[in-house]
Amino acid sequence: MIFTHDLNTALNDVLNSNRYSSVFVLVDKNTQKHCLSLLHKSVKQKISDTLTVNAGEITKNIDTCIFLWDKLNKLGADRHSLLINLGGGMISDLGGFIASTYKRGIHFINLPTTMLAMIDAAIGGKNGINLGRMKNQIGVINEPDELIIFPGFLETLDRNNYLAGYAEALKHGLIKSEKAFENTLEFATPDLKSEKFIEFLKENMSIKEEIVAIDPYEKADRKALNLGHTIGHALEAISHQKGKPMLHGEAVAWGTIAELFISQKLHALNGYYLEQMTALIQKHYPEPTFSLHDKEELLAIMRQDKKNFGESIRFTLLSAPGKYIVDQPVSENTILESLKHIKSLCQS
Repeated sequence: MIFTHDLNTALNDVLNSNRYSSVFVLVDKNTQKHCLSLLHKSVKQKISDTLTVNAGEITKNIDTCIFLWDKLNKLGADRHSLLINLGGGMISDLGGFIASTYKRGIHFINLPTTMLAMIDAAIGGKNGINLGRMKNQIGVINEPDELIIFPGFLETLDRNNYLAGYAEALKHGLIKSEKAFENTLEFATPDLKSEKFIEFLKENMSIKEEIVAIDPYEKADRKALNLGHTIGHALEAISHQKGKPMLHGEAVAWGTIAELFISQKLHALNGYYLEQMTALIQKHYPEPTFSLHDKEELLAIMRQDKKNFGESIRFTLLSAPGKYIVDQPVSENTILESLKHIKSLCQS
């Protein structure tokens, strides 16, 4: 990983140290508008072509893959080509999958532009696409040639997209330690240029890096990173079905509250942590777009979660910050209690 305030030098060092036959950039329409010009200032003369897709999670599907594979083929990309994934979590997921499968694998670099991608999606080698309403059902684990973190991109984000990434930062704090969680609480409204925030960003990224280094293929400890995601993914999916899509991190924020509620019920998690998360999420995040009439659909989505095995819906839960329990079966009645709990928070 390269963490830099000098994007020009970092990119040129990577490109000059490798003999790539051609260089392509993958962007969505948001990063094309807000971030591509910064890349062009550094390496425009070295870019063979730019591939543009629509923004949003709905783009992460097999039809987009076919479009991009065909585009790369027509542009003459070969196994020595490089794909630079310039964007948020959707772009790093999609671009990594495209690069890992085209001609059985070409080179790729992740250049994340959002908080969520910097601290989560671009780290750890998970690449994939959605299968219908189910997130990340098709994919591979394959690390990029390089991950370049340029914090200046965060200044292009609106408030909601910063908070979407911040939800993942809160999750990292919870699975790391009480101290890490308490530190994370300070950064709901940060000065993105401050040294204090930059240090926080580095420390939070290192939490996922450490876990991935221990368990790159998600056999045990890496499953801790699923906290908030079983219910979060279901809330995200139902919001898209209703035509009121939540950002991934927004859904994870509310999913984390639900799963802390379950942790308190099943593993005696101290209520303080649920209270702290609830106060923060209620203050800063939009309410989830589901009703209790959706309960059967939400459970159906959770039953299809790729983390499951056997007949149970499986969760990562906490007994305390830093003390996680993975692969925990949870009854559907308890899951419904947690959904009722977060719905009651929206009505208070």
